[in-house]
Amino acid sequence: MNAFDRLFLDSGLSLDRLRTFLEIAEAGNIAKAAKGDSNRQSQFSRQLKELEGFFGVALSRKVGRRIEITEEGHRLAGMIRRHFSELDDFREVMSGRPTAIRIGAAASVLEWMVLPKVKRCREVLGEVVLELEPCRSADVARGVSDGRLDFGILREDAAPAEAKRWKLGRIGYALFAPKAAWRSGAGIASVFARHDFGELLPGGQFHDRYRDLLVQQKWSPRVIARAGSFLQLAKLVRTEGVAAVLPATAAVEFDAAKLRSQPLPWKHERSMMLVANSRNLERLGIRPGSASALAKLLAWEGGLL
Repeated sequence: MNAFDRLFLDSGLSLDRLRTFLEIAEAGNIAKAAKGDSNRQSQFSRQLKELEGFFGVALSRKVGRRIEITEEGHRLAGMIRRHFSELDDFREVMSGRPTAIRIGAAASVLEWMVLPKVKRCREVLGEVVLELEPCRSADVARGVSDGRLDFGILREDAAPAEAKRWKLGRIGYALFAPKAAWRSGAGIASVFARHDFGELLPGGQFHDRYRDLLVQQKWSPRVIARAGSFLQLAKLVRTEGVAAVLPATAAVEFDAAKLRSQPLPWKHERSMMLVANSRNLERLGIRPGSASALAKLLAWEGGLL
């Protein structure tokens, strides 16, 4: 008997069953994984039970009318994901295709910190294909932890404890407005008092702190539009000429001949980090020095318009 014969002494294990379980774990339940197809739901349910029988452990539990994945199930899903990734990488290398490296971050972080440096990122990491995935911070942390993402960029306080990490600097917020709004030496208070404004829709940590700032400074901006993201808000500034508070990194979005920015008088800064899944880096052949060079390339230098 060789080292792996005992894995195949009992029925129930197959690539198809493992793929099905990974789909269930990532979707969160069978119905969502099966996309509402009743036949597939029945098949997925059967394959899940077969895997549980093979491993001798509950991979899911019932909660009301739905199921949730157990701790053991999440552990198995992580193992499946890593092994499938290694198989896929091997296939791509053998077919001559370049290695794909996935970087997850908020859409505005990708837009303002990564996209302007894509070519230089490839020079640092080698002839790879960069796959940029917009995610919420919690999804970035989970993605790096379970291996779905190779790298992530997020706040230091949201970084997963087990990930490798590199500091990218502290990023503050600034008031961006057309140059005309700053004429005659107008300061921030004057722009808030006289110029049309755009702001984010209510909800989230930033919005709450922004409202606190307005109360503290007794500013009452003339808001003409609210947007659902910093990217949409930046577009309003660029196309409609409104003023808005944005992360300082948004400066790459604008023409310095037409727009000015000034840091806000508050302490709401984000300490940003590049994080990585160490197993993925080893699997992809990314040296520690290359990852450090990537962090240095992406580091925020504090430039404003």
